[in-house]
Amino acid sequence: MREKLYWTISKFSFASLFYDYFVFFDTMPYLADQLFIRHKVRVWFDREYAKDGSPYLAVFCRVRKKDVPKFLAALEDLKNSMMLCGHPHYVEEISSFMDEMEKMKGTLHGDEDDTAQETEQKRTA
Repeated sequence: MREKLYWTISKFSFASLFYDYFVFFDTMPYLADQLFIRHKVRVWFDREYAKDGSPYLAVFCRVRKKDVPKFLAALEDLKNSMMLCGHPHYVEEISSFMDEMEKMKGTLHGDEDDTAQETEQKRTA
């Protein structure tokens, strides 16, 4: 079973020399905040998104490259905190969501490749 519960985002900017970007999943109240404090990692939050009817939020953030191991350790502790705070299916639900999104991403990229091939075939014909 998949245990990774976050995405790493690639950004091309000057700031990406110093920061890594992530999306992780939290709930209200923000359980991860106390874990970041406990692990002594500073996190800069960007945006968050919620789906109606879901208790989870997708949180976009950045972390200094040197603090990434502490950040990932805090996210590992988040799994246990979710269970203790009444979200026993956190791992399964987020893993399922991430798998579904990655399948959709693969399908979209597959469609783009097909379109590029069709365009190339039209040019050579």
